Amino acid sequence: MGTSRSGDWVAEALLFSGRPNPRWSVGDAAVGDLLAAWDRLPPRRSPAAAPPPLGYRGCALRAPDGRVWRATAATVTLFPPARTAGLDEVVRDDAGRAFERRVLRTAPPGLLPRFAVGPDPDPVDAGGAAPEEPEPR
Repeated sequence: MGTSRSGDWVAEALLFSGRPNPRWSVGDAAVGDLLAAWDRLPPRRSPAAAPPPLGYRGCALRAPDGRVWRATAATVTLFPPARTAGLDEVVRDDAGRAFERRVLRTAPPGLLPRFAVGPDPDPVDAGGAAPEEPEPR
């Protein structure tokens, strides 16, 4: 299992497997990228989708102040800190699971099973430049 300290941003893969979920610390640069990705997600007009009952159930990102983003079934829900009264959950669509994949890709290599991480990201989706097309011969 990964490591984390109090005060760190912590990610967790939600794997219903009978063993503890893998958790790991998320660096500042990745947190900035994830928060920007959250800001780009459109609001969801219906309640958050329910995770599957068994197996991979999504992932979570926990802030040091107690906020939790839970990504599952193509939605991301922001839960306010438990000690904050009067704030509601915020639910957004993650149709392509881009936010979810970004969280999972912050895991140290080898920590997560391949099925949880999914295929390699599209270079444009990952924030990089699209690869150049080779010139026809």
